[in-house]
Amino acid sequence: MAEKQTSDRKESRIGNKWIGVDLDGTLAQWDGWKGHEYIGAPIPAMLERVKRWLKMDIEVRIFTARASVAHHIPPVEKWLSDNGLPGLKVTNQKDYKMLQLWDDRCVQVIPNTGELVKNANWTPPSS
Repeated sequence: MAEKQTSDRKESRIGNKWIGVDLDGTLAQWDGWKGHEYIGAPIPAMLERVKRWLKMDIEVRIFTARASVAHHIPPVEKWLSDNGLPGLKVTNQKDYKMLQLWDDRCVQVIPNTGELVKNANWTPPSS
């Protein structure tokens, strides 16, 4: 439930909406839990995408389970700063202003139907 605001960004070009980007497996390589201070190497395509959004004045928040423990947030902030993304909000909470969520675990459904978006890449977990 911990959350830290590190930026006083002006309203973005998409109004007060924001894009959430998962950390492990989406923005950073994930090769298993190695402690809260270890974060994998940046994923170049996603890192560049986030930087493009920021140049367009689009608010980006890092949406990660790591933010559920307050002392796990500073290593995320350091990793972001070290990789050219200083000052991004790190959270594990979404709100009605979230426009999109980029995550390696999401499965998109058609609103109000429960049906998968066509071409969604999903298979049920094995038992």
